[in-house]
Amino acid sequence: MNYGGSLMAIAGADGELAEQEFQWYIDEQRNLLTDPEEYIETLRKFDWKSANLEELLGKISYDFPLNFRRTMLYQAIKMCRADGSYHEKEKASVTKAAKMLGIERNIAASLESLAELEDATERLRLSLFETEI
Repeated sequence: MNYGGSLMAIAGADGELAEQEFQWYIDEQRNLLTDPEEYIETLRKFDWKSANLEELLGKISYDFPLNFRRTMLYQAIKMCRADGSYHEKEKASVTKAAKMLGIERNIAASLESLAELEDATERLRLSLFETEI
């Protein structure tokens, strides 16, 4: 919940958690979890507007080699962009989260660039192979 709540707080920094943003995260969870419905329902009830991001981030820990801090920031960026807009307040929230997570500015910028590149690649694929974009 702390992880998902953190992502919701970051993506909602512009004052709105767009349905496309929330749905992006739900789709990610459905790919990872065998029975995500209870978790998803709990997320739907989460008060992301009044969430204390620093407190949520402080409660997250993993004991495996994946760099969860970078992964989390990358997912926050992807979630923020899921509605087709990466609002300045969302960018500021991502920057704030990066600082809280101890992620260097150049790494955060690289993660943003990766998300932009992936979106551009998806648009290119659609323009090459789909009849309507």
